[in-house]
Amino acid sequence: MHNKATMFPANGEVMTTDEVILIIGDDADFGLLIKEKLNEQGIKTAAAATGGEALVWLGANDASLILLDLNLPDITGRELISLLEKRGESLPFIVVSGMDDMRLTVEMMQLGALDFILKDATLPDLVAPIVMRGLDALTARRSLVDSQTRLRYICETIRDVFWMMDGHGERFLFVSPAFETIWGFPAKHIYESLDAWREAIVEEDRSKVLRGFAKMRNGMEKDFDEVYRIRDKLGKIRWIRDRGYANCGADNEILSFTGIATEITLYKELERQLLEVAERERIRIGEELHDNLCQQLAAIGLQFGIIHGVLDKENHMQAAAMEGAIGELQESTILARTIARGLSPVSLEAEGLMEGLRHFTQEMEGRFRLSCEFDCPEPVEVNNATTASSIFRIAQELVNNAAKHARPRRILVGLYNSMGGLRLEVNNDGKPFYGPKRRREGMGLRFAQFRADAIGAGLEFFPGDPPDGVTRVVCVVPFAEK
Repeated sequence: MHNKATMFPANGEVMTTDEVILIIGDDADFGLLIKEKLNEQGIKTAAAATGGEALVWLGANDASLILLDLNLPDITGRELISLLEKRGESLPFIVVSGMDDMRLTVEMMQLGALDFILKDATLPDLVAPIVMRGLDALTARRSLVDSQTRLRYICETIRDVFWMMDGHGERFLFVSPAFETIWGFPAKHIYESLDAWREAIVEEDRSKVLRGFAKMRNGMEKDFDEVYRIRDKLGKIRWIRDRGYANCGADNEILSFTGIATEITLYKELERQLLEVAERERIRIGEELHDNLCQQLAAIGLQFGIIHGVLDKENHMQAAAMEGAIGELQESTILARTIARGLSPVSLEAEGLMEGLRHFTQEMEGRFRLSCEFDCPEPVEVNNATTASSIFRIAQELVNNAAKHARPRRILVGLYNSMGGLRLEVNNDGKPFYGPKRRREGMGLRFAQFRADAIGAGLEFFPGDPPDGVTRVVCVVPFAEK
């Protein structure tokens, strides 16, 4: 049952309510007086003279609140409250007593009494406001319980992990049950220490995640949005998208942090498969252009050359036209080869990535008129065509982005062997770049991140200090298998 009134009316208006108040006491005069005062305010009432009558009435009816006289003919008010609790019918109550006993007041409040009213001359004026105040408190309590129940239901059933941290970002206050399902270990571990959360993050992603989180914790950013990998209790790799927000109070003081961590492993696996299919098709088309179309154009060019030689020897008037056609054919051949190289920049040999990057940096020097060097002190072999092509595309996007936006004098592309994989570095001495935010980055860098995610690589930005600092972008690619 819900209270229609939200507060006791100060202007004397009668505010009706659907609540029923049970008045329990053997003093008929006081009971009648209380009933009249409550009825004047539109509050429905019922009465019981003894504890037994009250138990019988409550067995057949509902009451929102009890006005309880502690001194009943058959049992005490304390005993009545105890019996109701045993029956599972605990109800909020207000005590009405003729004794002004502080110890008794405290005792009844500890039992759950909402208020305490003395049987004196002020009772008629106080009873209605106190009852209305009690009903308002009950309404607020119901709303709070309903909200808590809904929140608990959401937290228990949602597949995402809802988390909350203290305002210093030093400990977790709450994680929803889905945490144990995804991470695979009890939530008590991260309540005890943040190390359990940090250590679960795959090493290639850890520094990126911790730096992004530190920016939010230190107030440099109002939110946190990172995609990273974790290793669950069984050693399985899972992809997580984690979004966190700083909750600020007055004067922008951070009160707490809340967020949602969503497992996107299946989505990332589909991304990887899609990338592999697209890359294989791109390579196939590039090879078709290079091995078939370009060869046919070369053969046609050879035939045109023979015809031109004959026409030129005979001083034929069409010799000049044939020479022009040969020139156009040569330009078309160069264009076809350029398109073929763009579709398949990395050959299928294990060392094709090195050759592709070396050729690419040479092209960039001429295109942007800057120093663009390739550094690869020892052979780096990549046997997976999709991985090799993705690394090349990442380097291509990073170099183009630096050349267009950072205005550098020098760009260095490095390819190095590392423990269990390889490391790609793109360094430039131009304007510092602090890395894209996942939701606001440009299309080119979005695809670079997409390709890095698809091959399980970590992509991190390390801005240099102006004016002479070097901005480094590092892509670490683990090789799970040859």
